[in-house]
Amino acid sequence: MILLLGETAAAREISECLNSRRLELMRMQMWSEKACLHLPSLIIDASPPSSTLKFTSLRNWCEQRGVPYLRLERPETIIPVSPLIYSVANWEDALLQLEQRVSSLYQDNGRLVTIFVTTGSHQLESIVRSPFARFARIVVRVLPEGRLVQKCQDMGIPPRNIVAMQGQFSKEVNRVFFKFYNADIILTRDSGSAGGTDTKISAALELGLEIVLIKRSTANLGLTVYSVHELLDWVDANVVRAT
Repeated sequence: MILLLGETAAAREISECLNSRRLELMRMQMWSEKACLHLPSLIIDASPPSSTLKFTSLRNWCEQRGVPYLRLERPETIIPVSPLIYSVANWEDALLQLEQRVSSLYQDNGRLVTIFVTTGSHQLESIVRSPFARFARIVVRVLPEGRLVQKCQDMGIPPRNIVAMQGQFSKEVNRVFFKFYNADIILTRDSGSAGGTDTKISAALELGLEIVLIKRSTANLGLTVYSVHELLDWVDANVVRAT
């Protein structure tokens, strides 16, 4: 059995291709050891880059049991050189950078600073509960799922500041959103061109907005491929022929 992690477009494509090969497949968004009643022959991780650290325990579990763990990683985005881009290594550094930028912009402009969050609802509460939140208006873009919209509302974000839409978005669409909400700071992470990082950055720079960019984790990912085609080639060579 192959265990496929992730609800991305790439995960859906992989699922269709593996099903066409008549391989036994189970798709999961979250993982727990109890969920694996039988030892899988392969685990494919096609989750977003933001999930990399979340599955560290799973990678360790696979290593202990000799189960191949194959990670589909999006190529890094080529980041332009700009004084408006503040690159950070992790979420904690992002919060520190946001605190500094919000404080500076609030002192300069004397009004609430609008942070347009494109990293979804995961870890959003740490922004909402942060000391600098009283000087900021937080706008968040999430997938159009009721539970995510409700989660944002439960944190105190009003519906008018919740954009429930599924990307990927073009530069023009991002530009319209950022301008409509009068954004000052864009919070995003490097999720590759497949995640629209390049279009967010180019739209923000065109509007002269500041960008807090969370760079990729340097965690050891083990077996790594950088395209669905490369992943399927690996499966064909190492799984299909063995069945």
